Amino acid sequence: MQTNVSTLLREFPKVRRAAFRGERVVIVTREGNLVLEAEQPKQNRLLGKWKGHVKIAKGVDLTSPTTSDSEWLK
Repeated sequence: MQTNVSTLLREFPKVRRAAFRGERVVIVTREGNLVLEAEQPKQNRLLGKWKGHVKIAKGVDLTSPTTSDSEWLK
């Protein structure tokens, strides 16, 4: 997407949405072009932090229960 400073100020929500969609927004000014891009959020999830460090055996289903019903009813 390409815009100028006046349009950026007038239609900032539209320009911001474009940047968050991953578009590269070029703002044309008299002094030169500026580029607006959104940073990708850091993945702070537990599995994301352990990626490459934890190995899961083939055939293991992490979504299935690991204990029987009788163990829960004690």
